[in-house]
Amino acid sequence: MERKLNIWLVSREYAGIAEAGGVKNVACSLAETLVSLGHKVTLFIPLYKCTILKNCSSYNCYYHHPVHFSVEHKEVTVSFSHGTKNNVEIVFIGNSHFIEKQGVYTYTQEEEEKDFSHKKGEGHLDSQYLNTLFQKAVAYYGLTCSREDAPDIVHCQDATAALVPFFIEYGKQTQSYFADFYRNTKSIVTIHNAGPGYHHEFSSVKEAEHYTSIEEKYLSPGLLNGKVEPFLLSACCASFTTVSPEYAKEILEGKTDTAGLSQEFSKRNIKITGITNGIDAFKYSPENPEISLLPYSYSPENKDLKGKILCRNDFVREYASPLSAEKNKSLELTQYGYISPEVLTDESQVFICYHGRVVHQKGIDILAQAAQELLEKNLPVNFIFAGQGFPALERMLSDTAEKYSGKCVYLKGYNQKLARLSVAAADFSLHPSYFEPCGLEDFIAQILGTIPVANATGGLCKIVSDETGYLYSPNTKEELAKTLYSLIKIKSIPGENIFLNMISYAAKYVKNNFSWKNITENGYIPLYKNIMASRKD
Repeated sequence: MERKLNIWLVSREYAGIAEAGGVKNVACSLAETLVSLGHKVTLFIPLYKCTILKNCSSYNCYYHHPVHFSVEHKEVTVSFSHGTKNNVEIVFIGNSHFIEKQGVYTYTQEEEEKDFSHKKGEGHLDSQYLNTLFQKAVAYYGLTCSREDAPDIVHCQDATAALVPFFIEYGKQTQSYFADFYRNTKSIVTIHNAGPGYHHEFSSVKEAEHYTSIEEKYLSPGLLNGKVEPFLLSACCASFTTVSPEYAKEILEGKTDTAGLSQEFSKRNIKITGITNGIDAFKYSPENPEISLLPYSYSPENKDLKGKILCRNDFVREYASPLSAEKNKSLELTQYGYISPEVLTDESQVFICYHGRVVHQKGIDILAQAAQELLEKNLPVNFIFAGQGFPALERMLSDTAEKYSGKCVYLKGYNQKLARLSVAAADFSLHPSYFEPCGLEDFIAQILGTIPVANATGGLCKIVSDETGYLYSPNTKEELAKTLYSLIKIKSIPGENIFLNMISYAAKYVKNNFSWKNITENGYIPLYKNIMASRKD
């Protein structure tokens, strides 16, 4: 009988509990899939003010006894509470620094109104303290457990959890209980984004020593260009994965900007295993409006797109028209420009959307410039932009929408229902990212019967060009505009939808190849067992 694993999964965010970026979906889906396959999973996450405890069952605010350790050379106390969600055990890390936070990583409008130094959307001023506190608490949790509860695997999600293996290893070298409890435990760190600004590095050895309360000699292996990198500190005691094989290759070959990590990984002969993120396709299923949140049902797999056209009609008339601005305000969305409802009676019209974060990584400048070039040509095309982020890039989209009102709309903000409807309403979705570790929006587009058009980088290379979508290179406004121009010309021909077979195949391809069950059984479980094979029982 196959031995079942005891896995600790460590993440600052988790879908349905405390949400921020894409890490929440990976952590949740991987945990729930592992449990469905019979493995024991314990998730570690801070207890924030924004934590959605109603989604937990059996919540117990007194779980294991508190632990004490040093941060900033001062003793801190951390308590542990407990709950479950879909059979995943959840351990909440409790401390006043977390319980006061209304957002996972950034301040909210309410926090800014109370303290003007806490700017909405900016990172917490005490983020280094929070990260250190959280990760040390996970390592020290072992002090509250019996020996038989020791994990086989500690799987840490991204830089905000990357120090856990280091803290465990340091504990094993300095405390006998750590050495005994974790003696057969193996650690994994998944890099979700190695780009600049995502490392959560310490600015110096002195700063690292200050926060961790650990001697400099243990911290110096993490040095890179004067800073102490969490990924490098754990490199000697953890295995590394990232969220697609192509992104792993780009990191290891220095083909993506990692602020020097790529070169250091190569110098130290650090290996990275690429495992593409899966997707719970059923959570977006257009066949079921209660799940998809769409107003009409349709089936891309079965080539039934009648409901998709009705969704488009609803979107344009209700949320993208000259009269919909006030309605969008009630959804906390700001509308710029509009799409003329008259285009809905013209079957030659093509709809292209972008939904996602409005940040430089996503190629917003390329997107806006390519859209402007095509709109200047007076083609039968309409653009939908939806999302929020960096103010200067938001202005780029709003200026484009205002200039080309009637053919372009930008909905600034986020509303889950409208986000999905904006993608479902389109024929093509845009993904001009400069770099993309994995990408989820291309999956969602394919499930909703919308064809992705993407720069051939990182995880976006999981798109099979000319079969499940279209890849282009180089990532310039000219190349994107040229690619879209050809697609617009083909799609605008009245009559039979010649993309129907691609739409059907893409939806099936994603469901068959990228389900979390498939990814977990064929990717993560073999990795766990391979790593464990080297341990001494």
